[in-house]
Amino acid sequence: MESLVDLVSSSADPRARARFQNLQLKKKVKAFRVQMRGYKRPDFNRMILDLCRLGWTHEKIAFVLPVANASTVSEWARGGKPNYENGDAFIELWRSETGVERVPREGEWTTYSYTIGQLDIFEDGGLCDQVIDELDRELGL
Repeated sequence: MESLVDLVSSSADPRARARFQNLQLKKKVKAFRVQMRGYKRPDFNRMILDLCRLGWTHEKIAFVLPVANASTVSEWARGGKPNYENGDAFIELWRSETGVERVPREGEWTTYSYTIGQLDIFEDGGLCDQVIDELDRELGL
């Protein structure tokens, strides 16, 4: 027994083939839309703030990226959407400067955190512990 795909594809009727292809396309579109429901675009505002904490200005970012001027970067910080090429280049710049691989997404700011441009001086093995160890060594304690 032949499958429905074989019957329709071997059919001489072009309308039957077109209808079948249209059904297949609708199934693909539906599957794609279901996958896209959970998609969140990158949080460019947060990424710009991270770079500013590291000493970058909007002018520096615009100079490094292929954008016209700092007002473009300021627009992204206010919620504007860069085109794909500029957005991808900005994400790569952010990754290289921060060392964080996971790109922050809109609406996820409370779900995870990372430290950018801050010293963890009070954690175990942090700067405070190193200073105390050095002082103890110098004092002979």
